[in-house]
Amino acid sequence: MGGIGSGNRYRWNTKTTTDEVKRIDLRYLKRIGALSGFRSGSLKWTVGGEPSGRINYISYHDRLELKFRYRERGEDWRPVNQTIPYERTPCHYGGERHWFLCPNCNRRVAVLYGADVLFLCRHCYRLPYASQQEGYINNLISQKHKLGARIFEYYEYGEGWGKKKGMHWKTFNRLQDKYLRLERSWCDHMDQYLHRF
Repeated sequence: MGGIGSGNRYRWNTKTTTDEVKRIDLRYLKRIGALSGFRSGSLKWTVGGEPSGRINYISYHDRLELKFRYRERGEDWRPVNQTIPYERTPCHYGGERHWFLCPNCNRRVAVLYGADVLFLCRHCYRLPYASQQEGYINNLISQKHKLGARIFEYYEYGEGWGKKKGMHWKTFNRLQDKYLRLERSWCDHMDQYLHRF
């Protein structure tokens, strides 16, 4: 017998997920103003507060050029230059939306992942989202915590209180009902699990 979350809903041979690799989010670049004309800068990643990677970029009107170093285990560092085209599509209510064009498959995506030497879309690297690797009960817990942190001003250890400042009461009540449904569902599954033993 396995533990909580075991069975066919949980796989021990899990794959690397999108949360475990470096990524470049086009929405973030737009938010910091990196896509407005000719811009240059660097993107940095940290793991546990320690630096784990850095990439220099130059942004043009229709492409992003990346310059970084990469190495396989035990090998020397080697320079990598990668050009990633992007395009704009008009939005229904004005403005425009930016999209990366994956250098491998030319698919429109907002995020590219560095699972190997180059930054490509998650489809090319066959990277699942972390939620796709969780068991059913773990997925319920993740949804509950994510929603709790969104709606409660103070949320710790699965308990929340106080409406987030700026949130309408109607929205808060609707999301709190959803939060309570997730909690009841989790409790029901835990009761079923405990009754088996």
